[in-house]
Amino acid sequence: MSDDAGPKVSVRAHEDAAAAPRAGRETTPRRTTGPGRRWTGGRLIWAWVLTRLLMLVICFAPGYPLSSTMSDAVLYHEWGPALADGRFPDDDVRWQYPPLAAVPILLPRFLGGMYGITFMLCALAADFAILYLLRRADRSPAGAWCWIAGIFLLGPTCLFRFDLFVTVPVVAALLWLGRHRLFGVLMAVGALMKAWPVALALALRRDRTMIRVAAACAATGALVAGAVTIAGDGAWGFLRSQRDRGAQIEAVAATPINVARWFGWDGQVRYRYGSWELVGPGVDAALAASFVITLAGLALLAVPVLRRDPREWTPAAGADAVLAGVLVLVVGGRVLSPQYLIWVLGVAAACLATAGTRQRPAAALVLVAAALTHLDFPILWVALLKEGGFPPIAVLTLRNVLLVVATVLAVRAVWRRPREGAPRQGAAAVRR
Repeated sequence: MSDDAGPKVSVRAHEDAAAAPRAGRETTPRRTTGPGRRWTGGRLIWAWVLTRLLMLVICFAPGYPLSSTMSDAVLYHEWGPALADGRFPDDDVRWQYPPLAAVPILLPRFLGGMYGITFMLCALAADFAILYLLRRADRSPAGAWCWIAGIFLLGPTCLFRFDLFVTVPVVAALLWLGRHRLFGVLMAVGALMKAWPVALALALRRDRTMIRVAAACAATGALVAGAVTIAGDGAWGFLRSQRDRGAQIEAVAATPINVARWFGWDGQVRYRYGSWELVGPGVDAALAASFVITLAGLALLAVPVLRRDPREWTPAAGADAVLAGVLVLVVGGRVLSPQYLIWVLGVAAACLATAGTRQRPAAALVLVAAALTHLDFPILWVALLKEGGFPPIAVLTLRNVLLVVATVLAVRAVWRRPREGAPRQGAAAVRR
């Protein structure tokens, strides 16, 4: 074959891949079903059941800090009556969420029973839905195993936070990248539950498909935002509380201050805006550092994403960029609550389920960080708040260092892809 034939084949392959969703096909061909695949799927289901049962045993075991684990669910229950009456608790500075967050918060109330138990069962359903999506993707089972292991390592706290519900549309969007309008709808729904799914925009191919996604996202966002603004009172009050938040004790930018606490830092830990924040010397510098980290990280990601030739785009390239973006948001944020790792685990699992991903090293570090996060909260949480001694600060510092390293590796993987990928290779990845 002549040298001129390569780009033509690549362009045609991408046109075929783009047309596949319209014809009812997926961009990645389905694997042939058989005994081997059924056996793998069965092991995944059994692993999920056994690890989740073990999580419940740990959660309700004597001595486990159940009150800390369920703290957010208690808060959701407190907000329930106002939300059911169409009033957002915007006068409560702990309300930090976009309006669609009311849906998973109200769901257990409408289903009945004890709120905490019903919420936990709904969270398990969302957890299983993500596993189902990963298993049905007919790609590498590594993504499903990553999800099963990651949530187990992160611990029972996952079952009492609504972040599992937010992660469902994000994982679905990444696994259905070829369905452009559906992708836009899922992105809007996720962002209106919690803002971080806007990072899905990094997965888009720089061609006319962006217009379809943007139109679907804008239409969905406008429709939902308009509906909640009319039907609910104070739907956008959360923006004010978000603006005034300080440096949470677990944030990456607060790591030097936590180390300084061990040496007698002259400051305090106070409960403000729904989280425990550091107040004292160096906090303003930490807040400035978090802003710079976020801005610099997103700028570093924007360059390779915007310069990427559409012919080099693959589903793996899109998913890899989203993982890097979510890690940048987590590492650069003023707040880094334990449940934020659910976001990263969901996107990492979607990456590992996609052929050609370069994010395996970052995903491995995230799994270790999830286990350390479980040690930090809730096991060493009280000691971290009160004494600030060596064990809790060492665990938290190591967790934050691993997240920083994972972020660097993830961003580096996005930068390397345009240089190493060729149009013909990119087309082959889509066709596989």
